[in-house]
Amino acid sequence: MARRLATPWLFAAAAYSALTLAFLWPVVTHLSSAWPHDAIDPALNASILSWDAHAWPLTRAWWDAPIFWPIHGALSFSEHLLGISVLTTPLQWAGATPLTAYNVAFLLSFPLAALAAHALAFACVKRHDVAALAGCIFGFSPYRVAQLAHIQVLWAFGMPLALMALHKFLERHDRRWLVVFGLACLAQASFNGYFMLFLPVLLAGWTIWFAREPKRLVPIAAAWIVATLPLAPLLFAYSRFHAATGMSRTLEEIEQFSGDMTGVLTGSPDLIAWHALSRSTGPESALFPGALALTVIVAAGVLAVSTRRASDASDSRAWRIVRTSALALSALFCAAAASVHVIGPWRWTVGSATLASVASFEKPLSQSAALLALGVLGSRTFRSAWQRKSVFGFYVIGAVAMLVLSFGPRPALAGVPYFYRAPYYLLLQLPGFSELRVPARFGMLFVLCVATAAAIGFARLTADLSARSRRLLAATAIVVVLIESWPHVTLAIPASPIAALARVDDRAPLIELPLGITERDADAVYRSLAHGHPTVNGHSGYSPLHYEVLKVALQMGDGAVIAELARDRDVIVALDHRVEFERWTAVLGPRPVIADDADYRIVRVAKGPGPPSPLGSPLHVQSIAADLRGEAVGQMLDGDLRTAWSTGRAQAGGESLVIDLGRIADVSAVRLAQGPYSMDFPRGLSVDCSADREHWSSCWSGSAPALAMRAMLDDPQTGALTIRLSAEGVRYVRLRQTAADPVVGWAVAELGVFGRQP
Repeated sequence: MARRLATPWLFAAAAYSALTLAFLWPVVTHLSSAWPHDAIDPALNASILSWDAHAWPLTRAWWDAPIFWPIHGALSFSEHLLGISVLTTPLQWAGATPLTAYNVAFLLSFPLAALAAHALAFACVKRHDVAALAGCIFGFSPYRVAQLAHIQVLWAFGMPLALMALHKFLERHDRRWLVVFGLACLAQASFNGYFMLFLPVLLAGWTIWFAREPKRLVPIAAAWIVATLPLAPLLFAYSRFHAATGMSRTLEEIEQFSGDMTGVLTGSPDLIAWHALSRSTGPESALFPGALALTVIVAAGVLAVSTRRASDASDSRAWRIVRTSALALSALFCAAAASVHVIGPWRWTVGSATLASVASFEKPLSQSAALLALGVLGSRTFRSAWQRKSVFGFYVIGAVAMLVLSFGPRPALAGVPYFYRAPYYLLLQLPGFSELRVPARFGMLFVLCVATAAAIGFARLTADLSARSRRLLAATAIVVVLIESWPHVTLAIPASPIAALARVDDRAPLIELPLGITERDADAVYRSLAHGHPTVNGHSGYSPLHYEVLKVALQMGDGAVIAELARDRDVIVALDHRVEFERWTAVLGPRPVIADDADYRIVRVAKGPGPPSPLGSPLHVQSIAADLRGEAVGQMLDGDLRTAWSTGRAQAGGESLVIDLGRIADVSAVRLAQGPYSMDFPRGLSVDCSADREHWSSCWSGSAPALAMRAMLDDPQTGALTIRLSAEGVRYVRLRQTAADPVVGWAVAELGVFGRQP
């Protein structure tokens, strides 16, 4: 009996593994010599997996991954990948290279995902042929092809396993399945931080739909809470490091990485059959799950509606009123939204009272969509599915909900926002969601729901056929799914090591120039595995503020930022002979060459004089005068970092502030706190001092970007540029912005002057 039960699962595992080898064949033949898809995110993730294998997890040393030097907690800017390292760490301990270990984990993600989806579908329909269809839709979907560069997204098999365990728990009332559920949730959270938060959204819907009774709901909730507790140290550390380094997501960034509403019909350019569906609507908008899966769901839905018994759900007068009113109001708000396109913004007033006004189409269209959803939820079809706890109904509704959430807080159609605040905006109010950059990754849960709904729908459509006909049709459907998903897999060659570094006899921090180019920074991160130097370059989901300042400064040709990096210890710089070598040599200035070959020159920037002397005592500022937006200068003295004076225009050179101390003093420093306006620092700066505002003398000149970078390293929350002076007998201090930036203005959140009064 055991052998008979295990045989289909062993066959499925073997079949999915064989399919993976064929599906991704170029990777199979280059396990130790090439990345799948590209050399950016795969290089970063392989570096993280290597770090997981060689640093003790959760220690301070582990969090201080050797990128973005000298900042602490650099690993918290990316996924930790601890769950995947359970596989890759033993491989590396056994002698596999980080590249080989990465590729093995990459390949295994496909059969594991397919087998888990197979298990979920089998728990719902008890047919292996149909379950195999779900396995292929989820394990080899066009959406997964669009995510080939993101191994943490591909490792998604914990989600179908968690749902399968819940179905088994309800079916058998065996609490051992809750253990499986908890372990699947914990594993999935350790694979991918996105799914740690996204999966509970689907699970909440599942419990409301299937486990409404407290006797079922309570143990499921308890199992999830227990499974989440081991994640607390990780979550606390992420929160602590992000707060310390000033890391946060902006709403604009989240909107940029949201799926487009055309995404359901947008495929990856790497698809062979559906290449024509590729289009540029956002970095992660390829949400297409496959045409056959969508067709099966629609056909099964039509069949379900046409065969629904009249007694399935009552249609009382109250429900008819709710449904009709919601649909009528939806049409009214839709018409109001359309009117803006026809006649422009309008207002309806009676006397002094405004009865209605429409300034843009986004709000009325959002209200129209919400009312339409209410009308659908009030329909007899939905209420019938709810009362029967329809499995097919849940996964169809789940697919729609996950797709809507993938559109982010402000859904856009072909790149144009059409809605105001979508359901994802509500999720942003919950802890953790505001740290996630890519709402579009709800697409993986969308595909999971599509795969399960398609399997259930296919089972219903073929229920009256003979067993042989069912198997033949399922096999044909699987072939169609695979043809739809078959990719043209590209390979990328890993970065070559810097041979000249072998002649460097210490482990001084390394900067590779050019810096700030994504591909080159990813290469630098991967090369650090071989040379062992802490690396100033970095690539991750976040870019720390000091690194953003460093990129701006080097683009300006300001090499003083490198000397500032070397304030406390020597730094070495690798100059690529093949890329703007003369330019970067000039930026760096005369430095001792410690190694040189045909590819790279290694130079040393010697340690600086160390930390400067104390600032002195705060001096009273009587007034500040500005040549631009003088009415806002008080915001520099209000003690609130959230308010700031700014030029209100891009930096052009010549902008100035004049500080009046009210009496003669000896000035030792001026401090300009940037607060949340971190990148609005002056691109160039000079400081003049005067006793009478008529005779001025220069009391400081130097690199403003170097000051800004030091400010972001010392305290990114305040970002205070500290200009150290040595000026006696001063009443007036003039700050002049001397450079230009085509986009960014100059802002100061808080200003302070330090010294002593005679």
